[in-house]
Amino acid sequence: MDLRRQKRFAVKLQSIMIGAPRKEWAGVVMNLSKTGCLIECDAQVYAGMSVAIRIEVPTEAAPLLIERAAVRWNRGRQVGVSFVSMAEPQQERLNQLLLQVKPEISQ
Repeated sequence: MDLRRQKRFAVKLQSIMIGAPRKEWAGVVMNLSKTGCLIECDAQVYAGMSVAIRIEVPTEAAPLLIERAAVRWNRGRQVGVSFVSMAEPQQERLNQLLLQVKPEISQ
């Protein structure tokens, strides 16, 4: 059973997850929603840890910045995070990105 409030969309976007103190892990965002994502990486993180995330968007010069996200779980190389806070312009960029990756519903 999927208890997520927002639908996640399949993507493959390069990312950097930043933890304290001064730890960074390169990874790939595999799915994305308004409220969270799944990242494949070799991060040494734990549930409850606070991180920041930079997501490279191929059509944009600057990465999308999630200022604060919470690690919800990790299994092997997969890390599930929920977004806690981001600046309004970044939220709007995320919304636009989701519109681009959202599959068209056939009728």
